[in-house]
Amino acid sequence: MEKLVASRLCLVATLALVGAALSAPAARAAGWHYYDPECPVALGSDKAMKFVAMQPKKNIDRVCDVLADTGATVIALDAPDADLREMNWDIRVVRDIEGAGEPAEADTILRLPLQKFRNGMVNFDVNIQTAGKYALYARLSSDDGAKELVGRHHFTVGLIDNTELYAYVFFGLLVAGVGGRFGYVALKKRQAA
Repeated sequence: MEKLVASRLCLVATLALVGAALSAPAARAAGWHYYDPECPVALGSDKAMKFVAMQPKKNIDRVCDVLADTGATVIALDAPDADLREMNWDIRVVRDIEGAGEPAEADTILRLPLQKFRNGMVNFDVNIQTAGKYALYARLSSDDGAKELVGRHHFTVGLIDNTELYAYVFFGLLVAGVGGRFGYVALKKRQAA
């Protein structure tokens, strides 16, 4: 009897470890641990800036494209290219509407004042109250208006992405399978007694 219980506990521990190992990539993709992602915002063919978002009141994760919850969010942009530091930055957080043109003012959640960021970095707070799809819209222009670079970075707030959904389904099936097995064994014991 003790051997049977020990083998069942070993089976449960093994299944739990296998489940954790298989779901680790999904957890990392969903932003469930601390990492510093490289999230480029393409500004034309040869220029880019880096994007990162955080919700420091909720966790310490830095994410590229999936914010787990609504609320206070910090967005940081870094433009290491010296040419970008000499341009005027028009930065907006907008509802992600299909289309490539300039977003409408009605879709704008936050707009920073047009200015140069000579150190190549800016971070700002935005309070996103509604779950959904959003985008960072960046339009950089030279002083004379001869050169303009435009980029978007898409991200979601408060939505479950597919990798998260698959992890939940996997763990649900794992728990149901292990629980079903224990229930079946308990039923067989009662019938045998």
